[in-house]
Amino acid sequence: MKSQYKMLGIVTLFNPNEKELTEKLEYYLHDIDHLIVWDNSPISHEDSFSLYKDIVTYHWTGENTCIAAAINFALEKAIKEGFDLLLLMDQDSRWENFHCYRQNIEHLYETNPQQVFTPYIEGNDQFQIQHDIEYKSLFINSGTVFPVSILQHIGGADEALPLDALDHDLSYRIRAAGFPIICITKCILRHTIGQPKRKGPFNLFTNDYGRFRTYSITRGHIICYRKNRHIMTAYEVRKFYKEIFMWKMIRIILVEEDKWGRFCALCKGIRDGINYKIAHS
Repeated sequence: MKSQYKMLGIVTLFNPNEKELTEKLEYYLHDIDHLIVWDNSPISHEDSFSLYKDIVTYHWTGENTCIAAAINFALEKAIKEGFDLLLLMDQDSRWENFHCYRQNIEHLYETNPQQVFTPYIEGNDQFQIQHDIEYKSLFINSGTVFPVSILQHIGGADEALPLDALDHDLSYRIRAAGFPIICITKCILRHTIGQPKRKGPFNLFTNDYGRFRTYSITRGHIICYRKNRHIMTAYEVRKFYKEIFMWKMIRIILVEEDKWGRFCALCKGIRDGINYKIAHS
């Protein structure tokens, strides 16, 4: 795809199904200018990208560095090499119409380069679509496109935060800096967070995360709340407290496995999130 604006993409991996991954890459790879594959898996998957070596930079970490380090790596490359836009992708996401998404971003970016773009996330977004363009307060990482200048303006991603709080933190900081988040609703990304299911006598929803993810999610969101409380709406504050201190506990007690282990992980996440020393700029 020829464009007057250069788009860099980055996709993060952790123990992917190689066949499914390459199939999903084909939905967007040839509509961007270059892709960084950031592989947090313990075993390298570099051979899977041999056919794409002209448009893919493969980076294997050998450990789970989460996403913030990957974003900052991509941001540095984008600045050095003159990219205008940065696309974030998750290995599990599948595009329905990325070419349309890129075209719409091009038009909107040319009109106003001071905004962040996201598709409609099937499996996550629940608002009723009324217009081709809707404004959002929060986005998930996958599918979001940042003007490089905006990501540079807010100082990149906070590497203290794991996967599950990073998107919230970026959303809050972008809003605080005065940049709108634009959802292009006719462009669809299929994405499922975790392994959602409904269980138990009350048919309660749960992602059924294990001990480590329960700890990581809780710690990350506590830190994110402490950093951004001053710019969160009253609704966002209430939702945070209900999710961390009420609903997660109810899910553990009523429908999840390993109740004691996950309860301890939740408490440890709360403690470590509260005690984490936040750097002041």
